[in-house]
Amino acid sequence: MTNASRARSVHLLAAPAVFLALVAAPVPGMPYAVRGGIGLLIWMSWWWITSPVHLAVTGFLPLAVLAVFNFAPVGDVLGSYAEPLVILLIGANMLAVLWTRWGLDRRIALVALLGIGTAPRQQILAWFMIAALLSSVLPNTVVAAAMMPIVVALLKYLRIEDIGKSVFGSALLIAVAWGTSVGGSGTPLGGAPNLLAIQFLEQQVTHHEFLFTTWLARVLPLTVIAAVVSFLYMRVAFKPDMTRIEGTHQYFRQQLQDLGPMSRPEQWALGLFGAATLLAFTRQLYAPWLPGLAPAFVMLGAGLLAFVVRHRGEPLLTWEYAEPRMIWGLIYLFAGGTALGEILSRTGAAKFLADQLLTLADGGGPTTVGVFVLAAIALTQITSNTAAAAIAVPITIGTFQSLGQDPTAMVYLVTAAANYGLMLPSSSGGCAVAAGYGVDLKLMASAGLKLTLLILATLVIAGYVLVTFWPGFGVA
Repeated sequence: MTNASRARSVHLLAAPAVFLALVAAPVPGMPYAVRGGIGLLIWMSWWWITSPVHLAVTGFLPLAVLAVFNFAPVGDVLGSYAEPLVILLIGANMLAVLWTRWGLDRRIALVALLGIGTAPRQQILAWFMIAALLSSVLPNTVVAAAMMPIVVALLKYLRIEDIGKSVFGSALLIAVAWGTSVGGSGTPLGGAPNLLAIQFLEQQVTHHEFLFTTWLARVLPLTVIAAVVSFLYMRVAFKPDMTRIEGTHQYFRQQLQDLGPMSRPEQWALGLFGAATLLAFTRQLYAPWLPGLAPAFVMLGAGLLAFVVRHRGEPLLTWEYAEPRMIWGLIYLFAGGTALGEILSRTGAAKFLADQLLTLADGGGPTTVGVFVLAAIALTQITSNTAAAAIAVPITIGTFQSLGQDPTAMVYLVTAAANYGLMLPSSSGGCAVAAGYGVDLKLMASAGLKLTLLILATLVIAGYVLVTFWPGFGVA
């Protein structure tokens, strides 16, 4: 047995062992339900961080564990696996697969990249910005998976075969990975952590529908600030092993010409996504007449249309093509995170943990912002951003509600921080895809650590200023 296999076995057994010890041994001041909720939090967090099983498998633990140990009714969390935002993820993913099916993602990236100059640093920064913009409305893993093959093709054109040994090659892949992470917090459609935070706010704080425009007004400015910090950092962080790239513009133009004019299926793909996104962000205009047409069902409807609309006798999208390409694991991870948050709330575990943090929540001062943002951004470096949000957001809500304070502002900050996984393959989908293409992991970790610290400091300062001087920042 290899060391990796031994470590996996240890993590596989140790996490449930800790859970069993907590539920079996009476602890003064901790009722059985609280011990069960905290034990499940430890178990799921442990497995999400160490990944002895797929992240999605961990997402199903709440159902199996509650059915056996009954520290909360299993029916209370069953609905988490079919919440409207789970449906939104499915619908948005259908549309993203439609882009891939007809090459629209590749065309958009190539059109944007045609304006880039031949300086290596310009290339790095441009790839970062394009990835950030795309990931604000598409899942970061989808954006990374669409853009990185273009990066690799470009590098091969430049005769860079071993990406891990090329600073420029690794820097381009890292730029895409970081762009997908930083841009993901910009809109609710940018990633599952955002939707998960919205879910928690709707269920545990506001008890009404959260409008996408509210997210734009509060969190998009934080995303822009983080993107600017990342942009400036990347100007000096990487020292490419070449001074000029020959033929880059010609390469992109040739690639675009090879695609030919935009096809009718591409037009449909762009139109369906554009219409669904527009309806999602203008919900308040038609809600009085169509109260049931929430963004989740708009996205699902647009996704279903892709299976109905036909081109030359064939549907734009078939289930046989879409099913293996959809990110089911992320969807079930999201559902499991929602279920865990519900359990922590219903069992009183979130309140118990929040009580332990009350001394740090000093009314919104810099220490408060720093502690919670640090916890979220540290978690997301070692586990997925969705898992980080699933752990950090419920505890944040519980802490501030215990103080009688509105937690909304801190939820915005914690969720933004949870998006910024920059260091390791486990930090985000973009980093994982980059690792798969052979990026220099040491470079990604060392440069990512420095950028993480910069973004942490920026979020703490910006968050404190917003919480202190903008009363409307904490509105949902």
